[in-house]
Amino acid sequence: MIKNTEKYPINFLEETLRLAGKELLNRYGEKLVIQTKSDASLLTDADLASESLIIDRIRRQFPDDKIYSEEAGLLSKERIPGTHIWIIDPLDGTTNFANNYPFFCVSIGRGRFLDDGSIEMIMGGIFAPTQEKTFVAALGQGAFCNGTRLTIAPFRPLPKAFLVTGFYYKKGDDLFREVNRFARVADLCPSIRRDGSAALDLALVAEGIFDGFWELGLQPWDVAAGSILVSEAGGVLRNYDSKEELRYNLEKDGIIAGSKGIVQDIAGLL
Repeated sequence: MIKNTEKYPINFLEETLRLAGKELLNRYGEKLVIQTKSDASLLTDADLASESLIIDRIRRQFPDDKIYSEEAGLLSKERIPGTHIWIIDPLDGTTNFANNYPFFCVSIGRGRFLDDGSIEMIMGGIFAPTQEKTFVAALGQGAFCNGTRLTIAPFRPLPKAFLVTGFYYKKGDDLFREVNRFARVADLCPSIRRDGSAALDLALVAEGIFDGFWELGLQPWDVAAGSILVSEAGGVLRNYDSKEELRYNLEKDGIIAGSKGIVQDIAGLL
């Protein structure tokens, strides 16, 4: 297990994930106040309640840390090397949640700023409340689900692989471009799922259920915690256009995650 330290406050992370998950379950299946945002995604009172709880706890416990959350945005643009930032998705899979489809989660990651201003994830956790699964990882200390160490699936060629992906809301040429990418992979892999929660998809890659995941158009809060879960479970990640084959920047476009072989195979088709 990951040792709880000042650098890796795992106990705080797990408690916050579960408290936020309880806020979601208290509203799950109930009549919700639903708004449609400018990008056509949904926002519910459950998102806001979960986010408020998480931000309040972080501000009390880590007042000097930056916070970047889906609904509240980036609370400070200052990037001092070595300082920390929490990246939060209080409800990943809002459309699922709003339609009583039980595939959603809370995602919280803690990163630190590097000299070039990029973010290195040092800790992350995802809680799937309808499944009672808590995923946590810390840099150099492995990834776990409910106390069991996680290992990604061993490489299988695409015809035998079990993959997961997503398309965000798109129209016209953008939609057809993503459908064509999907078709190139689907032509070789008969088993692909689209579940509507990128964070939870990444957790299931780390757990070894899915062989790999790819998606374009995600935001840092969608991938922050999931990315460190995958890497600490022995997987690799890259952006779509990465010149460094297996280097991943959570603020750049596109993510491909899984074993080295499956990431290379998917990248070659996208």
